[in-house]
Amino acid sequence: MEPADLLDHYGINPTGLEAAPVPPARRETLARIQETPPRSCVVCGDPAATARAVRFPGVGPRWVDLCWDDGMAVRPRCRVPETLEAIAADLRSAAREAGLPGALSLSFYSSFEAAVRGCRNGEETR
Repeated sequence: MEPADLLDHYGINPTGLEAAPVPPARRETLARIQETPPRSCVVCGDPAATARAVRFPGVGPRWVDLCWDDGMAVRPRCRVPETLEAIAADLRSAAREAGLPGALSLSFYSSFEAAVRGCRNGEETR
């Protein structure tokens, strides 16, 4: 979920948020989340643990201060494949894109034990 979607979900109008520089310097963002007392989360009012500048159409960039839970709701999710087969497919694709020789026949050990035995993709023990 994007920060703008989270605010929209809770009916928070971005015009009420503090204007942010574009782009904010890292030190500005760190200073903002390290303030004492901490700023309040724009969604729930709990102490903010994160801040980011978000550009809203027609309003411009605004500071969005979020608590830990709301900040995690808008954190980009990891897009790493979950299965060995999917990871291998991604690696083969990257090898093809890079033009590596043998990319089409690239194979991987199915497990640590198979690697110790030197057997790839179900090959029999030598």
